[in-house]
Amino acid sequence: MPQYPRRTLLGGIGTTMALGLAGITASWANADADAVTERDSADAPSFDALLDHLPASVATEPMTLSVVDLERRREANEPYEPTATTGRFRIDDDDVAKQAVVYSMNGDFTRPITVLAGDIDLEGDGESRETDGGITYDRYEAGDQVAAVTADTVIIAQDAATLADAVAAGAGDVDRLLDTKPLLEEAFGVYEDADGYAINVGSVAQSLEIDATVEYTVRALTVLGPDTMAMDFAISFTDEDDVTRELAERLEGEFAYTATTDEPTAEIDGSLVTVSVKRDLAAERAAQEHDSPSSLRAERDIDLEDEYLELEVGYGDPTPIEDLTLEVDDEEYDRDIWTNGHGTLAEGDTILIETDDVEPNLSVTLTHDHEYGSSSSTTTLLNYFRFDFAYDPDAKRLDIEYADTFPLDGDEVSLAVYEERPSYGFREDEPEPTRTAQPWTGTTMESGDDATLEGIEPGQVVYVCWEEPGYRESLSSHRARPPGTVEYEYEYESKSLSATLELEGDTERPASAYELLIGGEPADTQWADEADTVASGATIEVDSVPVGADVEVVWGEDDVRVGRVHPQPTVDLEFTDDGGIEHAGGDSVPASKLRVRVWTEGDNVEIDLADEIDGDFENGDTVPIDVSEPEGVNLIYEGNHYIGYAYQE
Repeated sequence: MPQYPRRTLLGGIGTTMALGLAGITASWANADADAVTERDSADAPSFDALLDHLPASVATEPMTLSVVDLERRREANEPYEPTATTGRFRIDDDDVAKQAVVYSMNGDFTRPITVLAGDIDLEGDGESRETDGGITYDRYEAGDQVAAVTADTVIIAQDAATLADAVAAGAGDVDRLLDTKPLLEEAFGVYEDADGYAINVGSVAQSLEIDATVEYTVRALTVLGPDTMAMDFAISFTDEDDVTRELAERLEGEFAYTATTDEPTAEIDGSLVTVSVKRDLAAERAAQEHDSPSSLRAERDIDLEDEYLELEVGYGDPTPIEDLTLEVDDEEYDRDIWTNGHGTLAEGDTILIETDDVEPNLSVTLTHDHEYGSSSSTTTLLNYFRFDFAYDPDAKRLDIEYADTFPLDGDEVSLAVYEERPSYGFREDEPEPTRTAQPWTGTTMESGDDATLEGIEPGQVVYVCWEEPGYRESLSSHRARPPGTVEYEYEYESKSLSATLELEGDTERPASAYELLIGGEPADTQWADEADTVASGATIEVDSVPVGADVEVVWGEDDVRVGRVHPQPTVDLEFTDDGGIEHAGGDSVPASKLRVRVWTEGDNVEIDLADEIDGDFENGDTVPIDVSEPEGVNLIYEGNHYIGYAYQE
């Protein structure tokens, strides 16, 4: 059977389908066929209660519908535990028996509705509501999401209108999703009696690398035993003429990296192509438990007189060297050199590259190819060098001095100036530097070599770059700061905040040049209200500043940031001798606003302080922690404000 690159075909479809499969698939394989029997259809789960609550109003083009029986999933020993989709509501995964999730991919990716079934309790007191049709339910809120608890489900929606539609759909008072999307109904019929489905409709088959349109794709799973799970995949095309045997073979080739007892075979039925396999969960677990060699490390000070540079493997189980590949700057490296005589490679072993091949920003990638896929670990060598920067905001001059020992080819070093620090996320509209310079051309740079850039405005960022003048190739960087720094103090009980300017020496500057913003708006009190000029130590105070507010001081006409803070209470925590934690100083905070996150070697546990303490959590209070061998704790205020921590010694 022909073997095709694993991600050639389903990779693009997987981009959308994987979202719909939240809690459905990881990889596919097959167990001992003699030990497995097909499950009786009478044991198949019913998803009717979930599907009935999906209203037609959530339909988009394209979209994905994921439905899964999590209780059945938990009967299989998968390498990764299935998780429930519970949004902003704190619901224990184990309390969710089944779930249905709709994903909209019309422009922005959203999850308009989730329907859960199981023994689920939402925190707090719900507000009793009634639909126009007389259906009662309890309504809850968490952040920007709303939920309804009905007789048999919990519905989580992104807005109140969708929630009301979902409750009404469950009662049959409004149109349901499957009634208005016949392709969804048809897709469910491709595989009956499965334990989970992920159905995508409305996608063009760009990832198929053919000029064809897909009506829908289906992935279905069925648990056959603790170590076996059947996986079925189907693609329905709009035009039957687009379905060829070559296409079917490409689908079969998608399983080249899976452990199947029998080779997967694609079937063609008109415009529908289907493939079925069984996952060998025991084999998957064994592969997952093997740690591939990774985390290559080199000494910071490289002796250029040595013939080879040693890279130590920082992590990994013994792995046959023939299963490993080393790439240097995206080119496969000479195995006779890098393998260093090893038969296997594991943590603590060293590999080699020639010192003549070492240069700044050198990318080194170690890849492990195994039966079920591959894993890679990339290390960048010499990606930071010491430069000293001195900026004069009045003269708008930046002095740069090389302060490292590695000789750099000045022809390859450039300076790039950006108006602000770019984001390192990959995007199409990559920002370009506003200006570039090469002050060290024709030299081999040594420690002490310097250069000057004139006309650098406060807030601009200067990068020292290798080969290409861009921030992604930087060896060092410096942000030209406006004059001064800011010290903040926050009084939690009174919600008052003070901001103190710190300036160099006896310098005085115009007070109107500095402005305090809260939530992007000028605060009621400003330094210019007190005097025409400010010196170091000038302080202003503002009342009624909420916890978590975006507070910043800006300078000049361009509002260049001087300092920023998100005020919050602080609490000193300590572990007690009996394994609990103690409030050892700091603010007194209502326990109802706090939770403790305890982490151990393999898990995290959260405790609501309101269950342990009435009123405020204050100095001297202790809280028991019924967790075996805790390593540390975080104290979390309301959403995700981390206001205290302690580590177990």
